[in-house]
Amino acid sequence: MLRSICFGPNIKYQYSALDSGNGIVERSPRERAQRERALNATQEWIQNSNGRYEVLAHLDEIGSRHGKHWFLVTDATVRTDRLLTLLSLPPDCVAFEDLPPSENPRGMLMELLGSLHHPYIYPVLDLGFLHTSSGNYACLVTPFNSRGSLKDLIFKAQWNEPWSRKYTRKPNGLPVTQVQRLGRQILEALLFLKERGFPLHGHLHSGNVILQNGAARLSGLENGLLGLSSRINAIMWSRSVADIENVDIICFGHLLYEMCMGQEMTTPKPSMRVLEMEMEHYPQILDVLGLIFEPPNGACPTVEDLVLCDLFRSIDLRELRGPCFNTIKPSLSRSTLNLLQAVKKRQCASLGNSLSETSSPCTPPSTPRDHRAGYKKKPLLY
Repeated sequence: MLRSICFGPNIKYQYSALDSGNGIVERSPRERAQRERALNATQEWIQNSNGRYEVLAHLDEIGSRHGKHWFLVTDATVRTDRLLTLLSLPPDCVAFEDLPPSENPRGMLMELLGSLHHPYIYPVLDLGFLHTSSGNYACLVTPFNSRGSLKDLIFKAQWNEPWSRKYTRKPNGLPVTQVQRLGRQILEALLFLKERGFPLHGHLHSGNVILQNGAARLSGLENGLLGLSSRINAIMWSRSVADIENVDIICFGHLLYEMCMGQEMTTPKPSMRVLEMEMEHYPQILDVLGLIFEPPNGACPTVEDLVLCDLFRSIDLRELRGPCFNTIKPSLSRSTLNLLQAVKKRQCASLGNSLSETSSPCTPPSTPRDHRAGYKKKPLLY
């Protein structure tokens, strides 16, 4: 049965169930086998979840993470299309390793992620875990959004194009006013997470900033909670403990640079002399990058410090005035708070381990890689 869906302004694709989003990608037998295993795992999780979702299409590899698969599904309870992602879990996933057998990781993670209602946070609507013969997986359901990510905007790419192809065209820097607005919104998201006691995001890059109704919404919060490795080169190349502790601030600096120049930085901490030559048309943004990469007092600025910069402090945050935004901090269960503390304790160790696993510093930032590992057998979880 064929179905037509709009993936963007005036752009429609027609596909049969389980086909790729655009149907033109040639795949090797190994890739086809991987996609078949992913589809089978996704359908098994859906069946174990009372059949709430129906798979409409197995999309192309629209992101950089190895072992991640994207599906367009429909939610029968609300008759709305959603994006479902299947993630391969590391053997030391915090949701399994640091919890007693009696605890339900799905319930705690949903309680935690569900408490993060904010205009600049992209929500996780549902999640679950699955063990199969091919490994451990997490299934996450998020809203369907045809506008794509900040990286898609920079490269003027369609969100559903394959990662290997959509970022090969010439990128475009954004106007200063747009950099100011999006940058402030991202800072507000980081500030909100900090106020809620959330661990470091650790995965802040342009692909994890979703654009919706003209606003930036931070996604990928589940990555740190599940112990997934990061593709962030700003830290993966670094050997500084201080850099690891300030991972989100440093990566925000990289993000500002990418929004202006249309390309990622090629060094963990750039020379200000080089930046002054490259960004002569962005003096206010250059001042912020100076605070991040060469702070006058030697200490990395906080999120609060950056919000007060001239570049950001006068930005109108109309989304925060909406009737649905609630500033009351919800009470989390003791089990969820314990999980949060476990994630925080393991986070620095996880980032530190990533430093020893990375490839040569000559690896270009546009070719991120995940580190595959074996899987331990776990009980089936929903």
